[in-house]
Amino acid sequence: MAQTWTAYYAGVVFAAGKNMAGILNADAAEILRIRRVGLLNAQTAAVVGVVCQLELRRYTGATLPGGTAITPVSHDTTNVAPATATYSYNSVPAGVSSVLRRVFWSSDEAAVAAGSIDEIETFVPLNIIWDAGYGDANVQALALREDESIIVYNTTGAVGLLDTWIEFTKE
Repeated sequence: MAQTWTAYYAGVVFAAGKNMAGILNADAAEILRIRRVGLLNAQTAAVVGVVCQLELRRYTGATLPGGTAITPVSHDTTNVAPATATYSYNSVPAGVSSVLRRVFWSSDEAAVAAGSIDEIETFVPLNIIWDAGYGDANVQALALREDESIIVYNTTGAVGLLDTWIEFTKE
Protein backbone atom coordinates (compact mmCIF):
# COMPACT_ATOMS: atom_id res chain seq x y z
CA MET A 1 0.00 0.00 0.00
CA ALA A 2 1.33 3.43 -0.93
CA GLN A 3 2.26 6.01 1.65
CA THR A 4 -0.55 8.59 1.61
CA TRP A 5 -0.91 12.19 2.83
CA THR A 6 -3.56 14.87 2.89
CA ALA A 7 -2.47 18.46 2.37
CA TYR A 8 -5.19 20.61 3.98
CA TYR A 9 -5.37 24.33 3.21
CA ALA A 10 -7.75 25.79 5.81
CA GLY A 11 -9.57 29.11 5.60
CA VAL A 12 -7.74 30.53 2.58
CA VAL A 13 -9.07 33.97 1.62
CA PHE A 14 -10.30 34.20 -1.95
CA ALA A 15 -8.34 36.54 -4.20
CA ALA A 16 -8.42 36.59 -7.97
CA GLY A 17 -5.28 35.39 -9.70
CA LYS A 18 -3.82 33.36 -6.87
CA ASN A 19 -3.08 29.83 -5.81
CA MET A 20 -5.64 28.62 -3.26
CA ALA A 21 -3.73 25.34 -2.76
CA GLY A 22 -0.68 23.85 -4.40
CA ILE A 23 1.92 21.10 -4.32
CA LEU A 24 5.20 21.37 -6.22
CA ASN A 25 7.40 18.29 -6.63
CA ALA A 26 11.09 19.24 -6.78
CA ASP A 27 12.54 15.71 -6.57
CA ALA A 28 13.79 13.92 -9.70
CA ALA A 29 13.69 10.54 -7.96
CA GLU A 30 10.12 10.68 -6.62
CA ILE A 31 6.78 10.87 -8.36
CA LEU A 32 3.86 12.30 -6.42
CA ARG A 33 0.46 10.91 -7.41
CA ILE A 34 -2.55 13.16 -6.89
CA ARG A 35 -5.47 10.97 -5.86
CA ARG A 36 -8.21 13.40 -4.83
CA VAL A 37 -8.84 17.12 -4.60
CA GLY A 38 -11.80 18.58 -2.72
CA LEU A 39 -13.18 21.96 -1.72
CA LEU A 40 -15.18 23.06 1.30
CA ASN A 41 -17.12 26.27 1.83
CA ALA A 42 -15.39 27.62 4.95
CA GLN A 43 -17.37 30.76 5.75
CA THR A 44 -17.40 31.50 9.46
CA ALA A 45 -19.53 34.64 9.16
CA ALA A 46 -22.17 36.05 6.85
CA VAL A 47 -20.73 37.48 3.64
CA VAL A 48 -22.18 38.76 0.41
CA GLY A 49 -20.76 35.96 -1.68
CA VAL A 50 -19.81 35.89 -5.32
CA VAL A 51 -19.41 33.10 -7.82
CA CYS A 52 -15.73 32.24 -8.13
CA GLN A 53 -14.22 30.37 -11.03
CA LEU A 54 -11.58 27.91 -9.87
CA GLU A 55 -9.30 25.88 -12.09
CA LEU A 56 -7.42 22.73 -11.21
CA ARG A 57 -4.17 23.24 -13.09
CA ARG A 58 -1.02 21.22 -13.60
CA TYR A 59 2.13 23.22 -14.22
CA THR A 60 5.31 21.93 -15.85
CA GLY A 61 8.62 23.76 -15.39
CA ALA A 62 6.89 25.01 -12.28
CA THR A 63 7.81 27.28 -9.39
CA LEU A 64 5.71 28.37 -6.41
CA PRO A 65 7.40 31.58 -5.24
CA GLY A 66 6.48 32.94 -1.83
CA GLY A 67 3.17 31.90 -0.40
CA THR A 68 2.18 30.40 2.93
CA ALA A 69 3.49 26.92 3.69
CA ILE A 70 1.45 24.09 5.18
CA THR A 71 2.46 20.64 6.42
CA PRO A 72 0.69 17.58 4.98
CA VAL A 73 -0.80 15.05 7.39
CA SER A 74 0.22 11.43 6.91
CA HIS A 75 -2.42 8.72 6.87
CA ASP A 76 0.12 6.58 8.80
CA THR A 77 2.05 8.46 11.49
CA THR A 78 5.27 6.62 10.60
CA ASN A 79 5.39 8.16 7.10
CA VAL A 80 7.28 11.38 6.48
CA ALA A 81 6.03 13.66 3.71
CA PRO A 82 8.45 14.28 0.85
CA ALA A 83 10.76 17.04 2.09
CA THR A 84 11.69 18.28 -1.37
CA ALA A 85 8.08 19.13 -2.22
CA THR A 86 6.51 22.52 -1.54
CA TYR A 87 3.02 22.68 -0.06
CA SER A 88 1.65 26.21 -0.08
CA TYR A 89 -1.08 28.67 -0.96
CA ASN A 90 -1.29 32.41 -1.59
CA SER A 91 1.38 32.55 -4.26
CA VAL A 92 1.36 33.22 -7.99
CA PRO A 93 2.45 29.97 -9.69
CA ALA A 94 4.76 30.02 -12.69
CA GLY A 95 5.41 27.56 -15.49
CA VAL A 96 3.38 26.15 -18.35
CA SER A 97 -0.16 25.41 -17.17
CA SER A 98 -2.76 22.94 -18.35
CA VAL A 99 -6.32 23.18 -17.06
CA LEU A 100 -7.58 19.80 -15.87
CA ARG A 101 -10.91 20.94 -14.51
CA ARG A 102 -12.84 24.21 -14.14
CA VAL A 103 -15.48 24.63 -11.43
CA PHE A 104 -17.69 27.46 -10.29
CA TRP A 105 -17.89 27.96 -6.55
CA SER A 106 -20.18 30.11 -4.44
CA SER A 107 -18.32 31.98 -1.73
CA ASP A 108 -21.54 32.77 0.16
CA GLU A 109 -21.93 31.28 3.64
CA ALA A 110 -23.84 28.04 4.09
CA ALA A 111 -27.08 28.20 6.11
CA VAL A 112 -28.43 25.29 8.14
CA ALA A 113 -32.02 25.56 6.92
CA ALA A 114 -31.32 26.30 3.25
CA GLY A 115 -30.72 24.02 0.29
CA SER A 116 -29.02 26.22 -2.27
CA ILE A 117 -25.62 25.65 -3.89
CA ASP A 118 -23.91 27.23 -0.84
CA GLU A 119 -25.11 24.30 1.26
CA ILE A 120 -24.90 21.56 -1.36
CA GLU A 121 -21.21 22.25 -2.02
CA THR A 122 -20.43 21.40 1.62
CA PHE A 123 -21.34 17.71 1.13
CA VAL A 124 -18.21 15.62 0.65
CA PRO A 125 -19.38 13.58 -2.35
CA LEU A 126 -20.33 16.81 -4.12
CA ASN A 127 -17.24 18.86 -3.28
CA ILE A 128 -14.63 16.51 -4.77
CA ILE A 129 -13.31 18.10 -7.95
CA TRP A 130 -10.72 15.42 -8.79
CA ASP A 131 -10.95 11.74 -7.96
CA ALA A 132 -8.37 9.75 -9.89
CA GLY A 133 -9.21 6.13 -10.17
CA TYR A 134 -12.93 6.11 -9.51
CA GLY A 135 -12.33 2.75 -7.83
CA ASP A 136 -10.77 1.41 -11.03
CA ALA A 137 -7.11 0.37 -10.79
CA ASN A 138 -6.79 0.85 -14.57
CA VAL A 139 -7.26 4.63 -14.30
CA GLN A 140 -3.91 6.30 -13.75
CA ALA A 141 -3.58 8.89 -10.99
CA LEU A 142 -2.22 12.31 -11.93
CA ALA A 143 1.59 12.21 -11.76
CA LEU A 144 3.75 15.10 -10.57
CA ARG A 145 7.31 14.62 -11.73
CA GLU A 146 10.25 16.91 -11.01
CA ASP A 147 9.31 20.61 -11.31
CA GLU A 148 5.62 19.87 -11.81
CA SER A 149 2.84 21.16 -9.61
CA ILE A 150 -0.88 20.84 -9.04
CA ILE A 151 -2.69 24.07 -8.22
CA VAL A 152 -6.22 25.09 -7.32
CA TYR A 153 -6.18 28.51 -8.96
CA ASN A 154 -8.80 31.23 -8.42
CA THR A 155 -9.38 33.17 -11.62
CA THR A 156 -12.21 35.41 -10.33
CA GLY A 157 -13.93 36.42 -7.12
CA ALA A 158 -12.51 37.92 -3.98
CA VAL A 159 -14.95 37.29 -1.12
CA GLY A 160 -14.92 34.64 1.58
CA LEU A 161 -12.89 31.63 2.69
CA LEU A 162 -12.15 28.26 1.14
CA ASP A 163 -10.77 25.01 2.55
CA THR A 164 -9.05 22.79 -0.01
CA TRP A 165 -7.64 19.32 0.47
CA ILE A 166 -5.30 17.36 -1.77
CA GLU A 167 -4.75 13.67 -1.13
CA PHE A 168 -1.56 12.25 -2.64
CA THR A 169 0.88 9.34 -2.59
CA LYS A 170 4.50 8.96 -3.66
CA GLU A 171 6.39 6.42 -5.72
